[in-house]
Amino acid sequence: MPLKFELCPGRVIGGSNPCFIIAEIGQNHQGDIEIAKKMIKMAKSMETMRRVYEIVKEHNQNFCILQCTSAYPLEPEDVNLRVIMEYQKEFPDIPIGYSGHESGISITVGAVALGAKVVERHVTLDKTWKGSDHAASLEPAELAELVRSIRIVEKALGTGVKRMLPCEVPCHDKVQEELRAKILSFPFHFMFTCHVKLRC
Repeated sequence: MPLKFELCPGRVIGGSNPCFIIAEIGQNHQGDIEIAKKMIKMAKSMETMRRVYEIVKEHNQNFCILQCTSAYPLEPEDVNLRVIMEYQKEFPDIPIGYSGHESGISITVGAVALGAKVVERHVTLDKTWKGSDHAASLEPAELAELVRSIRIVEKALGTGVKRMLPCEVPCHDKVQEELRAKILSFPFHFMFTCHVKLRC
């Protein structure tokens, strides 16, 4: 199974494609607290995730797993973004993502920097509305900022190949010229003495 798949015509998830952003309105447990409790219990260990992976893979090759901590709002110390990297090692043939319930957008952007190919955040029109989900949701302006920030981070990730970029050439040339000028301004006997001392 590939590390990417086509969700719908023209929209590919995974690989080098842009992170797929899900803005969820409503709750995936349909507001039923018992269903929510069952879902939370199911996703407690890597062993459970392996089992889920095996079951789903038998029926559908196109799926992804999202790291999620079920608390509303989620405190930063409880997020555990490193699970994303563990999932990437454990399930290298599917896209891995992040479902966030924290306040703000920074942690979700961090998840993308760690390789999340899908992010899911709840949205609301008013964080003060009744229900714990609203306080942990993003308002429309925050959602727009999240999308902008993710796209910036995706550009900043680069290729992983260290090389001189065209934007660095002017600075490189300037520093090289300044260094050359300083070396030429040193008295010859000083350079010779330094060279001899370094060899000893």
